Amino acid sequence: MSDDMQSQSGVSWRKVETPHADAWVAWDGQEGTDYSYGGTRLVPFDVSDEDAVQILARLAIDESQLKNKLINLAVEEGILEPFESRLPAGFIAARVGGGRCVMRPRTEQDAEILADPAHPKFSGTIEPVFEGIGQLLNSLDGRVKLTPDFGRFAGLADVLYRYTPHVLGVGRGVGGCGGKSSYSTTGVIAAFEQVKPDFAGPLTLLGSLGAMGGEFFDYLRNARFQDVAVGDIAYPEGTETIDGYPVVATEFGTYTAETLLRGGAIVTNTWGNELTNVDLDHLRPGTKLLLAHNHSVPGGPAGLELMRAVADRDVLALPGQVLTLGGALTSRIEWFSRQADSGQLFDKPLAHDVVRAVVRYWVSRCVDSAGQNRLTPYEVMLQSVD
Repeated sequence: MSDDMQSQSGVSWRKVETPHADAWVAWDGQEGTDYSYGGTRLVPFDVSDEDAVQILARLAIDESQLKNKLINLAVEEGILEPFESRLPAGFIAARVGGGRCVMRPRTEQDAEILADPAHPKFSGTIEPVFEGIGQLLNSLDGRVKLTPDFGRFAGLADVLYRYTPHVLGVGRGVGGCGGKSSYSTTGVIAAFEQVKPDFAGPLTLLGSLGAMGGEFFDYLRNARFQDVAVGDIAYPEGTETIDGYPVVATEFGTYTAETLLRGGAIVTNTWGNELTNVDLDHLRPGTKLLLAHNHSVPGGPAGLELMRAVADRDVLALPGQVLTLGGALTSRIEWFSRQADSGQLFDKPLAHDVVRAVVRYWVSRCVDSAGQNRLTPYEVMLQSVD
């Protein structure tokens, strides 16, 4: 583990070096916060140190910090008062900042192993990495807490828990929520229902094989929508239908014309940055575009300009920070539930209810204020937490 603490783009960070991967852990150090929290992302093995730190800083500030600011503000404005008697001690008073971890495999072989939890060498490769990260989190005395949620890796939080208590998303047997994916999906569904999609109109789900996208697909299977199509870059080439649903063409790093021209409602549980690479002329007026992923909008002026251009097409676009804050919110409930040490299992129904309430609040606020003040929902979100 590197002993040097460095700063960049509003975050402090430390690097962990292990035989199979390097990891960087960042926190924003906001005054008045109880701790900083964020997820973990695996980056390509050939990414430079400089690029890894840039990814780290952007995720810590534009994603984790922003989501936690949205949650902090919702709590301050009393949105969770109806649940206060059921929430764990310390939760309402707590304020959380942004953190993040990125992991870079050392070699192409390490990358192949870490991308496949079924690989026979996966455990032996990931455990030394998590041991190093755990030692770092312990040395920071709880200043940073992480969820190791990259990809579809059920149980990874429990592996990190062997080395540190400052991990969230652990199993219910030790007081945890059992993974944050389903709670994030609950938030996306709440937002989707809040914008009142047309049951008879087109509905397209991208990322339908992913952790969140797969859960949203399950929701659609049990709903009354009449024109559903799905897509995922992991579907074999030439796949025309999945479970009777038509499959749209997909392309890594962008949204295809076939997807956008369907119009209606489009839900994207994708990798990130796709909207920056599309032909906006393919966006049909009246489309409801739910960008339910990280890196949904570029930071700074580029993001503002992009979202204004989308709005000029008469498209309602909701950014990922509002849609996917459910995981961060549930992780916060988990931490204070674990501190209470009541001996009871994590209250999953409460967490889902709380996520719905906060996401609905923010969707309504962003959409209503945008309409009244000639702003985009993205601008309303940013101005609200500024």
